[in-house]
Amino acid sequence: MISTLIITLAIVADQPAPSARTADRLQALHLADAKKWNMYLDEGRKTKAELVEKPIYVWTNPTRSGGQHGAVYVWNDHGRPVAVGSIFSHPETGQRMVCHEFHSLATDTLLPERGPEDQRWDPKASVKFQPLPGAPTPEASPARRLIQMRSLAREFTAHSIDYQMERWELRLLGQPLYRYEKAEGDVVDGALFAFVTSAGTDPEVVVALEAHKSGDALAWHYRTIRFSDSNLYVQHLGKEVWSSVRDDKNQLHFNPDHTYRLIRDRAIAELPELVAEQ
Repeated sequence: MISTLIITLAIVADQPAPSARTADRLQALHLADAKKWNMYLDEGRKTKAELVEKPIYVWTNPTRSGGQHGAVYVWNDHGRPVAVGSIFSHPETGQRMVCHEFHSLATDTLLPERGPEDQRWDPKASVKFQPLPGAPTPEASPARRLIQMRSLAREFTAHSIDYQMERWELRLLGQPLYRYEKAEGDVVDGALFAFVTSAGTDPEVVVALEAHKSGDALAWHYRTIRFSDSNLYVQHLGKEVWSSVRDDKNQLHFNPDHTYRLIRDRAIAELPELVAEQ
């Protein structure tokens, strides 16, 4: 493990960070692709979630595919995210490969759509949240609930095992990727927390924490979602509560109910700035 870490750090050190101009071009590319998706919420395609155009997180992974750069976006319905997506790209055979990675957070219908000729994402189930065992009652004030959520997130740990069967401990980011304390309906508050790889800042696992209202009662609920092609394992207070292991049903590009989807979308000409920087 020590030798692996040394090699990883050396690779990271050898990869120059993109210039500010290049970073802006990459973000513009990724946002344009995010805008192509309509996240419909009904069979008649009359209601759709709203894309938050400012990315909730920008990440890099210099050890994968010659250097990946990505941005994470959310699509909201009445203040609550119903889809989270990572649009990223990397160099490939002299071009730039653009990829789309999604996971549903919709507790009801979600019908993502682009043009008919494009690769599709067809979630076949809604996403269910579970009560968080041992969690205290959500606090009355938003500021206190944020403190609670950060504390509750630290109760989780996670690791991955890649295709070479190497284990990677995943690191929890201290701040949530996204906070939605003004959602409507039975969700009083919520936040998305990410576990990232030590090889970069690529999110591998996302934990959603939400304060749910049932009558006069409030309680914390959670959902763990996949954002990786590796095998993933999540523990809560040391006990494994979720895993995502590749098999014939849980494949590289989708999970069994297709709430997760990874699309290698298309190859485009490499950005001139990146060619110049190589």
